[in-house]
Amino acid sequence: MKIDISVKIGGEAGQGIQTVGQLLALVCRQAGMYVMAVNDFESRIRGGHSFFQVRISDRPVQAPDHRIHLLVALDEKTVQAHAAEVVPGGIILMEKEAGPNKDVVPIPFIELAKQTGARITSNTVAAGACLALLGAPFAIMKQILSEQFGQKSRDILEKNIKAAEGRRGQTEQAMREAAD
Repeated sequence: MKIDISVKIGGEAGQGIQTVGQLLALVCRQAGMYVMAVNDFESRIRGGHSFFQVRISDRPVQAPDHRIHLLVALDEKTVQAHAAEVVPGGIILMEKEAGPNKDVVPIPFIELAKQTGARITSNTVAAGACLALLGAPFAIMKQILSEQFGQKSRDILEKNIKAAEGRRGQTEQAMREAAD
């Protein structure tokens, strides 16, 4: 089966977009996929819109694909700026607190992160949601999180692992609700 998809993660500068994109790319690479990433960011001081786009394929890729199959919106502006790039049948996941939008699947990234004890892990929740939709094995995600956060405190690592774990059931439930 041929795999060639593009995922775009967008939001305000400082929301952890690079972390989501990096986790996604590292897990997919570890799973044997080829990845190509584009990081577009604005100044954190200005709080501008930023995005990280990852192309994931089972064959070598040499350029990004501007057709988006999965858009992860950490704010409403991302949906406004990039929804037109989403292919027919593509999926838009949006932070539930960003407001209602008929074309998106609302995922409470922030609420799920708070349940781990740290709102700051909402970007890890978003990465976990993406990887759950892509069918990535959680064991690889856990390994990559350990490599990325292992030098930090044990508490930070455990909160990020818990944030990533909480994503699977919540994402699947939100997808079922959106289909109804």
